[in-house]
Amino acid sequence: MNSTPVYPESNHKIAHRMAKIAIRSLYFEIRAYPKPGLVSFIDSGAHHDMDGETFYRSLFTLRHYFYLITRHGLENRTFAELRQTALNAECQMMKTTKGINTHRGAIFALGILCVSAARMSKEKTSFTQMELYEQLIKDWRNSLQKHRNNNGNGALVRSKYSVVDARQMAINGYEPIFELCSSFTTLFTKTQSLDHCCLFAYLVLLTKIDDTNVLFRKGMEGLNFAKMKAHELLDIECINRRQQEALKTHALFSREGISPGGVADLMSVLLFISQLFCEPLLCHY
Repeated sequence: MNSTPVYPESNHKIAHRMAKIAIRSLYFEIRAYPKPGLVSFIDSGAHHDMDGETFYRSLFTLRHYFYLITRHGLENRTFAELRQTALNAECQMMKTTKGINTHRGAIFALGILCVSAARMSKEKTSFTQMELYEQLIKDWRNSLQKHRNNNGNGALVRSKYSVVDARQMAINGYEPIFELCSSFTTLFTKTQSLDHCCLFAYLVLLTKIDDTNVLFRKGMEGLNFAKMKAHELLDIECINRRQQEALKTHALFSREGISPGGVADLMSVLLFISQLFCEPLLCHY
C-alpha cells in the first residue's frame, strides 16, 4: 500500500500562520504582568506616552505586515525590498500610534523570524531549534553586516558603550533566546502561566543582555542597578513569591524611569520561537 503523499503548504498558508504566531507573540508580551518598568494592560510602567491600548492598536495594525514580509521572503525578494516592507510597516505603526514607537524593534526582529521560519516550513514538514538558528544565520548575517544603521538611539549607545545592539543580536542568530527557550517552555508546560514564564524570561534576559533602552536613558549605572534587581528576583525560588516581589520592583522601575524595551522585544522573539516548538503555548489563549 502506498503512503499518502504529503503536499507542501502554499505560500499563502505559511505566511498566514507565521503572521498569526507573530501577532500572538506581541499580544502575549503586552498581556504578561508584571514586567518591571514595561507597559501592560494593567498599567503603563515607566512610560507616560503609551499604555496597553496603544500597544494593542499597534499590533493590530501589523497583522498585514507580518503576512506580507513572509510572502516576500518566500518569494526570495531582495534584502532592500524586505527592508522597505519593514519601513512601510513602521510608518503605518507611527501613524496609528500618532508618533509613538511601540513596535519598531519587533517589526525588525519578528519580521526576520517570520521569513526564516517560513523558509524552513517550506523545505520541511518539521525542523529543530538548531535548524532554525542556522537558517537565521544563513538568511541574515551577510546582509545585516553590510547594512549598518548609524542613526537612532541604539547606534549612539552601541558606539558609546560597545554593547551588542538589536542588529548584532540578529547577526548572531538570537543565540541567547535559543539558550533560554527550553527552560521557558518547560516552565510553561508545568505552570500554564504566561505571567510566571514571561517574568522568568524577562529577568534572565535582563541579566544577560545590555539593554540599550536602559543604557540610553539611565546610563551604565542604571543598567547595573536593573541587572542587580533582576538577579535578586531570580534568586527567589518560589515563583509565587517572586511574582509578589516583582510587583515592588515594577513600582520602583516605573518610578525611576527604567524601561527595558530591548528585553521586551526579545521576549516577543522568545514567544515566537517557543510557539513553534511548544504546542501547549501555540494553543494557549
